[in-house]
Amino acid sequence: MIIKLKTLDRLLIRLLKVGPVARTSKYQFWLACFLASSGSLIADDGLINGYIGAQTNQLNRDVGDVPGNRFNGNLGFDFQKNRSDSQINQIERRFTASALMNDQSLLMYSVQEAYVGGHLTNKDTIRFGRQILDWSTLDATWGFGKLNNRRNFDFFEPGQEGLTGLNYERKSANGMRYKFFASGLYIPELNPAFDINDNRGTIKSRHPWSDVPASSAMANGSTLPINYDVNIPSYARIVYRYSVGANIGFENKHWVFDNFIMRKPENGLSTKVTVDVDTFQNIINAKIVPQVYYHDIYGSTLKYRNEDIGMYVSAMAVRPNTFPDGSRQATQYTDIKTEKRREDYMGGGISRINSLYGYGFNYVARLSPFDRQKEQLALDPRWNQALNFFGLYNFGSKLTVSADLKFDMLTTDRLIMARAFYNVTRNFLVNVGMNLIGTPEDGKSFWSPYTNNDSLYAGLRYIF
Repeated sequence: MIIKLKTLDRLLIRLLKVGPVARTSKYQFWLACFLASSGSLIADDGLINGYIGAQTNQLNRDVGDVPGNRFNGNLGFDFQKNRSDSQINQIERRFTASALMNDQSLLMYSVQEAYVGGHLTNKDTIRFGRQILDWSTLDATWGFGKLNNRRNFDFFEPGQEGLTGLNYERKSANGMRYKFFASGLYIPELNPAFDINDNRGTIKSRHPWSDVPASSAMANGSTLPINYDVNIPSYARIVYRYSVGANIGFENKHWVFDNFIMRKPENGLSTKVTVDVDTFQNIINAKIVPQVYYHDIYGSTLKYRNEDIGMYVSAMAVRPNTFPDGSRQATQYTDIKTEKRREDYMGGGISRINSLYGYGFNYVARLSPFDRQKEQLALDPRWNQALNFFGLYNFGSKLTVSADLKFDMLTTDRLIMARAFYNVTRNFLVNVGMNLIGTPEDGKSFWSPYTNNDSLYAGLRYIF
């Protein structure tokens, strides 16, 4: 029996954040809070800042009219206490978190960093908790999410979340640096998430950046509803996974050179999907089993900095396992499987940023092959051969304007961001801007499902 699933085949493999992620995220949040509080979060000599605000994305009703993308309330909090060079045994602490609630009453939150640490000697540093590893400029610049997690409130600015574990660093007098990361705890990316109704067998979302699977599909010449059965695993089956990595490099006044390798779970869950047609009830049953796949990441970055000028060249290779963790052989699927493909990227950039203005250019090229016709069940690359131009200018202490353009020369995807910030008072900030997405006419690219997620926005924030 041949089942024509139309969009189902491609959309099912995008189920990277089903039930287990949403439930695990609570563990992530309370773990981060514990790590921060254990280091005395509120300290007299620590630096605390943040904001709370609201924003409407529909200054024009024809722009941004997507559920979850119309308006939101948002907040951010950052506490940081760095070690004084004169006190080797002083404890270093960091806790950075943010949250956003959209017009669908969906609360999204993110703990970017939450760690405690300090210097063992004047050469050795150790940190424990959630930390962003600054190992790959290419991964951070283009939001690939291969090394660190992503915040993913929206895809225009995915942001970064750290990995939870132990980080050790040693700096030698000759400029050599040695970094090691190890963890026995795996926390997948939180956003975007899906709403799963086990009783009705449906999967929906209140997040505008969720690529929701189809509710019906063609089978035997008829359009039949799809009943989803998501097998949500326990916490223990998800979170207790190891990660290990090393970074060896060199640093002096102007140059930084990093070489890293890491083995870790992918930052999102993959899915095993089996599909069958119930000819008696005229319904399609789709059983989804979230699975954890490991991948190996390695790369190099060379950076040059001189006052307000910076340049970099960076390369990254991703080698995913073709079988999920716990399986000794490649898994066979009845109907649908997630194809794991190697990824190779290389790019670079140059920028000049100071207190008055900033501008820069970035470029990335995917070196690994990808044939969409032959690899229909593999996730589309986020970027292929892409250019990025950005600039900002400060008009005194009150007004700042900025713009950012990304363009993929292979798929013609475009992301355009323009914004202005105005400090009404010391504590109140007004922001206005626009976010626009352009995608190819054939609808075949990573960004195509999100074509309507434009926004023309204005917001107000209270800064503390």
